[in-house]
Amino acid sequence: MSPPRERELRKAQMAAAAGRRAEPDARPAGRTAIRSKPVRITLDLSPELYRQLTAWADSAAIELGVPRVSLADAVRAMIRVTADDPDQVLDQLRRGRDK
Repeated sequence: MSPPRERELRKAQMAAAAGRRAEPDARPAGRTAIRSKPVRITLDLSPELYRQLTAWADSAAIELGVPRVSLADAVRAMIRVTADDPDQVLDQLRRGRDK
């Protein structure tokens, strides 16, 4: 199937699903499937932020007594901490927008 045809088919499927949600006693959006595959993101960092992240991961490895802490594991841990206490991150985002 050609990409334009696939796109049209997907649009039709999404429109049909939206129509079904509008029916009385319809299930709420987002409750029909649970994603089982991890979601991949890409992040561009300035050289300075990259140096800070790698330095932190290196010091964390020493603190934990392991040979290495991967950057992916470091970012995952940072996300979990941020989710538990978002205030400092929100303040940092506000300061970044004020610049």
